[in-house]
Amino acid sequence: MPGKYKITAEVVIATAVEPDGYFDAYDALEFEDESSWYSHDVSAEGSVTFVVEADSEDEAQEKAREILDNISFNSNDIEWEIEDTTIENVECIEEPWDMDRALTVIRAFISRMREMGGVNAEEEEAFSFLLDNLTP
Repeated sequence: MPGKYKITAEVVIATAVEPDGYFDAYDALEFEDESSWYSHDVSAEGSVTFVVEADSEDEAQEKAREILDNISFNSNDIEWEIEDTTIENVECIEEPWDMDRALTVIRAFISRMREMGGVNAEEEEAFSFLLDNLTP
């Protein structure tokens, strides 16, 4: 069973803005617009966090890269493109399950139950026998 990894990434969005309009000069006589408008590149940085399921940190990094490579940004009025993405941090928030981890958790549970009187010595031995024989 895969673990969960929290990804923190920086995203840079960019666009070119060019004025598209006209001056409206109230009560001016012989008003002429002699302006030349050129586009200007604009960019903005943002930060995102998300969680992926993976069997290892490397796999989590690969999944995060795939998500960031396909990310898009939606805006009502301006068309923005993703200019760059950088993975800042990959943090394991839930360890992947494997046989060793499962056996450790179950053995700790059995010991705790034995201390509390929840299982007797014979039951504990039976559990231990089963667990020892499940190990590949």
